[in-house]
Amino acid sequence: MSDQDRLMTEIAELKETVKKLESEIEDIKFFTKRPLLDSGTIGTIGGLILGALAIIGIFW
Repeated sequence: MSDQDRLMTEIAELKETVKKLESEIEDIKFFTKRPLLDSGTIGTIGGLILGALAIIGIFW
């Protein structure tokens, strides 16, 4: 078996491995729960709540 044949065999094996990894990544993406709110939205809501508490505290 020549070097070229061995390299072609390795390339074929690597292609199979990449296909398996791609399918496993898709499975992980499908079964992984995504958060309902992103961190920016949570920060905005938190800022509004803190702002409201500060305004209430000023007039209390």
